[in-house]
Amino acid sequence: MDEKNERIFQAAKELFAIHGYHQTSTNLIAEKADVSKALIFHHFKSKKKLYLTIIDLSIDLMQSSFDKEWHTHGTEDFFEMMKKLVSIKMIVAVRYPTENKLLMHASHSPSKEVAQELQMLLMEKSRAMQKLSDETIFGLLTTHSIREGVKLEHAKNSIRIIFDAFAKRIVSEYDGRYEEMITNKEKILTELDAIIDILKYGVSKSIL
Repeated sequence: MDEKNERIFQAAKELFAIHGYHQTSTNLIAEKADVSKALIFHHFKSKKKLYLTIIDLSIDLMQSSFDKEWHTHGTEDFFEMMKKLVSIKMIVAVRYPTENKLLMHASHSPSKEVAQELQMLLMEKSRAMQKLSDETIFGLLTTHSIREGVKLEHAKNSIRIIFDAFAKRIVSEYDGRYEEMITNKEKILTELDAIIDILKYGVSKSIL
């Protein structure tokens, strides 16, 4: 990628991360990158193609960073693996704040203009993480490790929802203050331990 292409790419990524797809015009990108609007179309054909290319490469960058951090320690404790997953996601979010914010926008507030292509791209790119989650982590949760009477799929779905909501809340809460998130990592993981405790033992007193 030549110097002007790199300027366009970085300017667009920052603007898409802040304003989203719809509110980021090619005029804004050209102004921030200090290039002509025509040059953007010459190199990237359209704003949509530029946006989807940036999303694609941002996912690859963050996935690669996650893969380098992820390594097993021989644990067979399901909840310890889930804690590890959340912890590494926080580390990657801090390492790549612009890309993280961009993907948060894309996942939660997609523009109608790119929604279909974006959904297909996100589904394709999520396969590796889904495989890790399904096989390496949730594979540890079996009918033998949950309370009698609880359906395994119901348990898995509920835990996914709770952990996903927790991770998204933390990243959103520390938006723009990602270094502070790492400073408070132990506090955040202590909160996660409390959630895990509830998941393991419930909230109601046992009735003897």
